[in-house]
Amino acid sequence: MSHARIEEVSDSDPSEGDISDVSDDFDEREILRARPSTVPKPQVAPSLINPSNIPSASPRTQTAPDGTQFVQADDQSKYASFECLYPVYFDVSRSRREGRMVGKELAVENPLAREIVNACGRLGLETLFEPTKIHPKDWSNPGRVKIKLKGGRNTSIKNKHHLYTLVSAHLKANPSTQATASLVRVPGIPPPDTSKTYPEPAVPKGWKMNTLLPHYSPALTGGGVSDNFFKDMMAEMQGAGGAGGAGGMPGMPDLSAMQAMMGGGGGSATPPQGAIEGKKKDKKKKK
Repeated sequence: MSHARIEEVSDSDPSEGDISDVSDDFDEREILRARPSTVPKPQVAPSLINPSNIPSASPRTQTAPDGTQFVQADDQSKYASFECLYPVYFDVSRSRREGRMVGKELAVENPLAREIVNACGRLGLETLFEPTKIHPKDWSNPGRVKIKLKGGRNTSIKNKHHLYTLVSAHLKANPSTQATASLVRVPGIPPPDTSKTYPEPAVPKGWKMNTLLPHYSPALTGGGVSDNFFKDMMAEMQGAGGAGGAGGMPGMPDLSAMQAMMGGGGGSATPPQGAIEGKKKDKKKKK
């Protein structure tokens, strides 16, 4: 029968001679020495918070087809003291009472605000162009030009009358054309189709309106103004079928009788048969 063998294990520290067995050329500073990293530093993408990296919905500076540069104005208040120029000021077809500001010898046909901008630019004036502003006496020809006259860049211009004379000279030397009328770009309104004939306004009788207007003029985009508004309204309500209950718009009453009573349609209302017979009897009694 075999007996279990028990061995005693000493828990004492190892002798100093055990540590001395390590090679003498070991430098314990190697443990703390920093090694160069082979991992490249991460590239931080530019933040969109930086205003220079934020894409702009519409550029502040826009170049027109003729090369003129326009800068969008953010603060309109600084232009409050500027002088206003409207095309009607230089319109030869208008009287002084109707808005003309220069003599007839200086006025021109079909003045456009876009050409007034060119005139002010050549004069070296600080200019603000408002393409959709209209003069109350010239609603069909939109466009207003504001310039800094007092304390402006061109100190040779004495007063407003002197400015009007200089602008008139430019307008006479550069008559309005369809190309000029097509230059302005208004947000929401497509540019004119060059493959089609440039539209002419439908000028009602008794109205004063230029024959050449900007392509975004309400007289062009809205179809002009009718000479006989009531007649056109009646024709539209009755539909293409003309007078008669069957030819009118569905759900609308027959308006031919009302139109005849008011003199429309070139005819007169026909009285009922009973009314004709009653008139004949009255004539016989009188005899």
